[in-house]
Amino acid sequence: MLQENEQARVLIAEDQEHVREALAMLLRGSGYSVLLCASPREALDVAALQSFDLALVDMNYRRDSTSGVEGLNLIESLRQLDNTLPIAALTAWGNVDLAVNAMKSGASDFIEKPWRNDALLDKVGSLTRRGREVRSQQRISEYEKQDAQQVQMRIVPRRHIVAGGVEIFGESVPFGNVGGDYFGLWQPTPESLHFCVADVSGKGTSGALIAAMLHASVSTLAVADGGAAKVVSEVESILREQLGDEHFVTMFYVVLDVTSHVLEYVNAGHCPSILRRADGTVEMLESTRPVLGLLGKKPSGAERIKLNAGDRLALYTDGITEAADPSGEEFGADRLRALLAEDGTASLESRHAQIVQSVRGYANGKFADDATLVLVSVGATGNDISPLRDTHALA
Repeated sequence: MLQENEQARVLIAEDQEHVREALAMLLRGSGYSVLLCASPREALDVAALQSFDLALVDMNYRRDSTSGVEGLNLIESLRQLDNTLPIAALTAWGNVDLAVNAMKSGASDFIEKPWRNDALLDKVGSLTRRGREVRSQQRISEYEKQDAQQVQMRIVPRRHIVAGGVEIFGESVPFGNVGGDYFGLWQPTPESLHFCVADVSGKGTSGALIAAMLHASVSTLAVADGGAAKVVSEVESILREQLGDEHFVTMFYVVLDVTSHVLEYVNAGHCPSILRRADGTVEMLESTRPVLGLLGKKPSGAERIKLNAGDRLALYTDGITEAADPSGEEFGADRLRALLAEDGTASLESRHAQIVQSVRGYANGKFADDATLVLVSVGATGNDISPLRDTHALA
């Protein structure tokens, strides 16, 4: 990685030896480190192995041609190797059209031949400084991206737990570096599991900040082992000031008794969870109250259902069902229901991976929103109330 006090390195791609040597003499005399290449192929081979602060590229390498095609192709190839590399095209005096085409192909600037030494050195200095600034900002941006992703993983880690005959696997895929989706899981007592999936309106940093506050408030309230309705109501009170008029939160919150497998839930305007019974029937767990942050709407209580051995439950955000194919048709809940019916013998983690891959493939490889999917599988009811086993917990 180049530092500010290091020699700037210049790659010169020029087939005429006297021109190469004249440029090299001028630049080396001004403190630059110079590497000379006589052909586009040689320049590309060198650029693939080494980094430079500037490339000076001649536009013509055949004496019977003035089209500049070789130079244009070289500029495009160098740009593909390193999109931050400043490139100056060396063009014959008065060849404005070729200079314009060079800029369109990715050149940062152009230098006319014959050149004035002071003007060339000014331009080389300006381009190398600009290139270093861009790379410095890129390094900072990459560091911030990695830091944001690490924070995101701490807030929304991949989770795989087994407790009391219940297995849960969940993962969230942010649309950008960070996202507004959230899911969490807690075992406040040996007999109960709390878990939820939520979606903050908006993408990117603003959504992620509210998701972080959501994480802090839900984590605190869940371990107190209150009912689902109480937890959701108190979370709304905590977040009301942060949400303001611009944001709202949808949430599906669950309290599950791991001995009786009675599930208590509140759906605050969230996507209806899909419950597929062992006999193949499907129930949609629809909204039980408005979204969090919708002022003036009175929340209602929780719903309760009994889960049986062989039942499967899917909690998800709209990034899953609204993933669209190239024609704009959304994946939809029907396709998700169909996938839940497949391959009952596969592990829960494998089934989760298959579903996410199917949705991604349908959407041509890319989600258009944060996407979260949590799968729940119920085994036989028993008296096993040992502490939760989490195979993907963070250290």
